[in-house]
Parts: sequence; C-alpha cells; structure tokens
Amino acid sequence: MGWSWLTNYTYTWRFVRNVVLKASILFLLCNVVYAALEPLPFLSRLTFYNFIVAGRERLPFSQDPKNDYNISLHRIEGMFASHVIQKPKADDEFRVLLIGDSSVWGWLLEPDQTLSACINAQDYHTIDGRRVVAYNLGYPVLSAFKDMMILEEGLKHDPDAIIWIFTLQSLLDFEQLRHPITGNNPDRALNLIEKYQLNLDSDQLLLDKTFLEKSIFGERRELADLLRHQIYGLAWMITHVDHTNPVFYEARADNLLADDGLLRESGDTQTMRIAWDVVDAVWQMTQAQDVPLLMINGPMYRAGGQNSDIRYNSYYPRWAYDEYREQLLNRAEQLNWTLWDAWDAIPNDQFTDTPFHYTPEATCQFATQIGTQIVSLAQS
Repeated sequence: MGWSWLTNYTYTWRFVRNVVLKASILFLLCNVVYAALEPLPFLSRLTFYNFIVAGRERLPFSQDPKNDYNISLHRIEGMFASHVIQKPKADDEFRVLLIGDSSVWGWLLEPDQTLSACINAQDYHTIDGRRVVAYNLGYPVLSAFKDMMILEEGLKHDPDAIIWIFTLQSLLDFEQLRHPITGNNPDRALNLIEKYQLNLDSDQLLLDKTFLEKSIFGERRELADLLRHQIYGLAWMITHVDHTNPVFYEARADNLLADDGLLRESGDTQTMRIAWDVVDAVWQMTQAQDVPLLMINGPMYRAGGQNSDIRYNSYYPRWAYDEYREQLLNRAEQLNWTLWDAWDAIPNDQFTDTPFHYTPEATCQFATQIGTQIVSLAQS
C-alpha cells in the first residue's frame, strides 16, 4: 500500500504565503497579549526548586553558567523562587537572614563554607530552645540599596532576626542605583525611594518600557534565563555545585599607590557622600516589622606595605575610612542602632582576592562570632 493513503496536495506559493502570514499574525497577537499582561514577575515565580529539585542555598549568580550549573538572575521574584528560604518555616526555627555583598554570598567559597553554612553547622539554639537557622541572602557587588531591595522581599518570609554586613563602599552615594538588581526591578526601587523619601535620583530608573521591550521578543533573554535556571537545577541537585572557584586569582594588594582618593569610576575622589538615608531606611524597615537588626561594619584587609600610611587598602584612603567609622559609630549611638564594628575582626593573612573576601577558615571563625551575637539578639 505504501504511502498512497496520503493526500496528494500541490503546495503553491500562495499557500506558503498564507501560512507565513497567519504565523506572523499569531506571533504578533501573542506579543501584544504578552506585553499587555506583563507576566514576567509571575513567570519568574514558577519553579521546580523546593519541589522537584532542592532549593538553592545562595541567590543565583554566575560568571560561568555552564560550569557553575547556575545563572545570574536579577528579577527579585526569580531570585527568591529558587532559594531554600521558600520552604515553610519550622515551629522550632529561629530564622535569621544574612544580607550583604559577595563576602556574605561566599565568593571563592563552596556552599558549605559560607557564613550562613558555618552558623548552621554550629547548631546554635535560643534560650527558648529554637534552632538558629541562617539563610544566605547576600549578593555580589557593593550597594546598600541593593541590600535593601533584597531585604524587603526577605521580610516576607517571617524572619526572627536580620544580620546586615556592609562597608563604606556599599554606602557611597554613586553605588546605590548602579546594581543590575535595581535596573531590573525599577518599580520596586521607585516604591522604596518614594516610601522612605530617599535622596536617590529616580530618573535613572528605566520605568517606562516600550511595547517592543515588554513583548516576548523584548524579554526573550529573561525568559530564556528563567528556563536555563530550571534546567541547571537538575545538575545542582546531583552535584551541589553552584559556583566554580578559579584555580588562580590575584591576591589583594599590600603595596599601594600613593593616592589618597576614594575608589570610584570618575568624578571627585576627594568628596565622600554617604547614603545614610538608606541605612536609616533599612533600620526603619526592620523596626516596623519588629524584627531585630544587627548591623555589622564588615571586616577588611589593612595593608602593611608601601603607602599603607596613606591608604588602608586599594579601596580606602585612611582619611575617608576613619571619617566614615566616626560617623557610623556616632549615628549608631544617637539612633540606638545595634552595631558591631568588626572592621578588624579577621587577621590580615586570611583575606584572599579583595580587601573584603576571606578564607574558609576565617569565614567560619567570623561566623562563630556572629552566631554568639545572634543568640544575644534573640534574648533582647
């Protein structure tokens, strides 16, 4: 019988034209509906994590997705959807959120070597018997406003305490709106700026997207990244790898340039404008929900080589950091902040590639000190 049952149809150019035309109209219609609904926040929440595969212990960040089994996501909904914090809070759990930069996230560290992992390994308990469970909500690059945006979402997960680790560079005014998280969540950023009357230029936020930018075509990269993130979850579940550390890295500098300027891309390096209003807002945000906040002025490397009498390290001239610490301590006393000035809490030989990243051993030693503070915080 062969293929004689198939309809003998002659395909003409008219038929091809009609197929292409109908497909184009359907594609255009799908884009119009998609742009009108703006479903990316909803789609970002759809996930296999914490259901089919285990939730991730760190927010998604990668510079080498294929080897890290991970990918950088910058929409906050998608970042949190894959995180282990989505699991229901246990009755005997004292939930602690760690907020901060790459030193909290754990650059050059394995997932079980981060501050949160070391705290959890110590098996701390509060005076009423609850288990201290720390969650890593750090994210690379220094920006206090980025931390504030992550904290806003984190507060929806019923925390019992917040640990916020920052440094001077995190608080400098020009750092606040440069982070990709800010740019990819402009509505959230604007809401915080207006709610807390922050002295940040909201005109830098790209609030009004064009139709093309809101369409499937315009958001194809974000949609593809969401799908890839789900696929990488299988490899994460099998290997527990979410970040591949480089074999070699350049150590933090000990011999410094004879320059007393702040580290910034351009402009006046001698003027230090600190976004204290962002720090105030973080404090207000936690107090409004009656969640204790411990602020930590994070440890940093203190150079001892050439020109160390001018600079503490490649980031900070001595005049700037000393002035910052004085202002920080004064504000903490005046505003009744709970602050730990831990700037020299880690020995100099325990820092790795930057003045703010430390070895696994130093990380766990620092975590032990933080754990003790958490237990005290729980009793206050």
